[in-house]
Amino acid sequence: MKIFPILYNFFDRLIQAGGAIAGILIILTTCMTTFDVIARSVFNRPTVWATELCIYAIIGSCFLGSAYTLRTYSHITVDLLINVVPHRVQKILSYVSNAFGFIFSLIFTIYSLEHVLNTYKLGTTSSSLLRIPMYLPEMFLPIGGLLLCFAFILQIADGGVSKGGGHL
Repeated sequence: MKIFPILYNFFDRLIQAGGAIAGILIILTTCMTTFDVIARSVFNRPTVWATELCIYAIIGSCFLGSAYTLRTYSHITVDLLINVVPHRVQKILSYVSNAFGFIFSLIFTIYSLEHVLNTYKLGTTSSSLLRIPMYLPEMFLPIGGLLLCFAFILQIADGGVSKGGGHL
């Protein structure tokens, strides 16, 4: 049994799930914002929850969707240098940039997880009427960071230089 293709596919699907959840969070943000605008302007009854939950959903979509964006080569890139160097140098630069991205993501994941655990231990809640335990929305950070680590590992395993367009 070949374990690498199984792990590769598992992590790829995990990253796709993160992208799908990010999309759902954007749709929820749109619905909550629309509801709040109608409640405020038509019924003169603004909600106390929509703004805060929209902020958390947008943060979640950014962090959960970043790995998917990386895997589909959808990030903004500056390719002036890449386009003028030989293919072999392009591959080397691709490995180096993905390695640096992985190291950054790993450090980010470790420190954000440490932060979330401290927030949990302190019992910090939001200052709004909702009093949401802050570790819940903060969990988007280490989860997104971990997905980003997986995405950089898969990029390194792919070894290719992006030509743009979709991967998945």
